Amino acid sequence: MFTVSIIIPMYNVAQYLQSCVHSVQEQHMKEATYEVLMIDDGSPDQSRAVADTLAQENEFIRVFSQENKGLGGARNTGIKNAKGKYLVFLDADDILLADTLPKLIALAEEKILDILEFGAHQINESGDVIATITKSSDGVVYDGITYYDKVKYMNSACNKLYSRKFLVDNSLQFTEKIYGEDFEFNTRSFFFAGKMMATAIVGASFLQSSNSITRNKDKNKKDKFVNDFTAILQKIKDFKNIYLDSTNSLQCQYFEERIAMCNLGLFYFLFKNNYSYLEMNDVRKNLKSQGLYRSSHKVSDKKRDLFRRFMLQNFYLFRFTQPLKKALGR
Repeated sequence: MFTVSIIIPMYNVAQYLQSCVHSVQEQHMKEATYEVLMIDDGSPDQSRAVADTLAQENEFIRVFSQENKGLGGARNTGIKNAKGKYLVFLDADDILLADTLPKLIALAEEKILDILEFGAHQINESGDVIATITKSSDGVVYDGITYYDKVKYMNSACNKLYSRKFLVDNSLQFTEKIYGEDFEFNTRSFFFAGKMMATAIVGASFLQSSNSITRNKDKNKKDKFVNDFTAILQKIKDFKNIYLDSTNSLQCQYFEERIAMCNLGLFYFLFKNNYSYLEMNDVRKNLKSQGLYRSSHKVSDKKRDLFRRFMLQNFYLFRFTQPLKKALGR
């Protein structure tokens, strides 16, 4: 068994694969201790060809192909085929920072962790660092629910080192072909985690692509994002109905916070992408009809809570924000 498996999904990312794999090599681990699984998710570009060439040059790489199942489906194929004790999900346009993964593994081994969260740089397409996110639990290990209450790091699955046994034992897989799969996946992962910790070590750089869903101008993709977030809310509610111990106040708080945060993410997306008041109100009505709408629950993220208090609790204001934004040319 390898110490760690690095899972790299591939879809239209051929231009990034060399540097992504090189960042793994820059960990300077013995090849017998790690593997890279490159998952061709039905990519129409040359990703598979580039991966095959890299695999011929490096014995630690294994390449898989499948029909398109989205980022979550590609990661699931990685989980199924991985042989490492720990898993890292590395998007192809991201990179690991040199010599950081061995330090993260050593921490996970020492503390016998299910999940270890680490810091990350956000970089632009020129490679400049535009932000750094880093936190620490000061060496304290928590169960996942308590950890979420006390720490709150990133919603990404890519700033975490997961125990493969933990994921397999709890049947933790990503939902396929949806946006926001990390949020839903980690809602379940944190709930089941017995031992979690945060380290301030910055382990990766994440590219803030101009073609991401939040920056893309394709209306169909944006509508899919809205529908997917509604589906995620339903999945979280269904999971809550099965597993919640209603006498456990921390669990109740956990689920309400996750549902509220998902609501805020959805409505901020609608607001930012210039959806009309009627469109936004239709989304709200739909969520209310399914018992998924939240506007009164205070969340820990101060900026999002400000948006909640001023906009979601005064929903009529959305009538005026979009015309005002258009008048200002924004």
